[in-house]
Parts: sequence; C-alpha cells; structure tokens
Amino acid sequence: MSSESDIILQYDDTKIRLDSLRADYDAIFGIANTPEEFVTLNVIQDQIRAEERAMKDIKAKLPARESLGAKYSVEILGFHEILFVIPPNVPRIRIIEEAQAIYSKLDKRNYVFPNRYKVWLDMPSFTEGKPTEVRIAIDGCVDESQNRTLADQKLFLRRKFEEGEASLPTIEDLAVAHALFFIVTRQNLFRGYKIRALNGSLFFDNLGLGMDRFSLDWNRFSDVGAACYLPSGTIELMRNGKKIARGL
Repeated sequence: MSSESDIILQYDDTKIRLDSLRADYDAIFGIANTPEEFVTLNVIQDQIRAEERAMKDIKAKLPARESLGAKYSVEILGFHEILFVIPPNVPRIRIIEEAQAIYSKLDKRNYVFPNRYKVWLDMPSFTEGKPTEVRIAIDGCVDESQNRTLADQKLFLRRKFEEGEASLPTIEDLAVAHALFFIVTRQNLFRGYKIRALNGSLFFDNLGLGMDRFSLDWNRFSDVGAACYLPSGTIELMRNGKKIARGL
C-alpha cells in the first residue's frame, strides 16, 4: 500500500472517530446533571482535542484532491449528494480556481470553460465571501427531476422532500458543489445531465463546466434535470443509511 493510501486511510479513520466523539459529547451534554457525567464530558473533550491535533498533522500530508476535500469539510452523502463548508470570507470563485489548478495539473485540461470563468470573475456572488461560515448540502441531480418544466421541477422538489424545505440552489453554490464533488470523487455530480439552478443552469462535459439557458426555458427536456438544497432531515437520513451500510 502506498504512503498516500496510508494517509488517506488515516484521515478517514480519524474523521470517523472525531465525528463519533463529537456526537457522544453532544448527546451527554444535553442531559448531564451529575458529577460523573461531567467527568465523562471532560474525558471526551480531551479525546476530541487529541484527535483534532492528529487530524491537523494528517491534513498537512494529504494528496491534493483529498486535501481540497478536507479543507472544505466535504462529506459525500450519496452518488450525487454532497455537503461542504465554506469558511468566512472565502469567495466561491476561489474554490473553483483551486479545483481548476488541481484538474489542470492532473489531467492537463480546463475544469471550467475559460469564457465562463471570465464572466464569473465579474459577478460579486462569485467573488465576494460571506462574513460567516456557510454550510451547504446539495443534491446535484435529483432523481426523476428530468423531463419537467421549471415550474414542475420546483413543485416536484417541494413534494419530494417531506420537510418541504428543498429549493433550487444558486448557480454559484451549485458550481462549487460540482467542483468539490468532481475533484474529490472524479465523478460528475450532474450525471451527464444539464442541471437547472435558481439563476442559471450548468452542464459539465469534456470541455469543462459551462452554463446555458435552460433555467429560463419553460419546456420539458429529457436531458435537463434539477438540483436542490438538501433539507436537514434528509441529510441525517442519508448519514444514518451510510452508518448502517458500514455496520456502525
């Protein structure tokens, strides 16, 4: 096994332990009212700090693709679902540029259409960061969302997710979701479809990530699907499903 593979396994194992410790801490913190329970909380907190120190060292050794995923706390929830965290003051375009640099080095190709990149450089929604951390979960190609008008897709999303919180993502959030998913997994988040967002639609092919007019078109197309922000309840269901699959 290569040293890179060893580092990636260490990262995955440490992340699982950290997630488990944090979940234990939160569960006990909510009900703690005895000295023994507060002692337990202190012990868990010490374990969390130790794992966080180990994680910091491991992150510094990760290969480029995995390092990008770790930097933005990427969690692959499913075949076309992703969760990630954008730190304060980090613009969306910076993440796309980081993906571009990695893809260009590994595959000698553009990740995003050069002309589209130039347009996004002039859009504040891409170039300006938010003052606080932003946590985003996106389904990049919702099952059965194809062959529907834009209005039908919006209604379909509200009905598909019981919480009723699902909505089309902005084009900048969808672009970042695709960039991170593609670099981390080497898979197309859009599954070969053109995907409608709130203020545009994206596609990805051999020439890179591009944008077209289908978000403004009220016709039905078999190759045009929709993305959505994932409601919190759906995220937890997907996480639990993965835990069960791993036998946890």
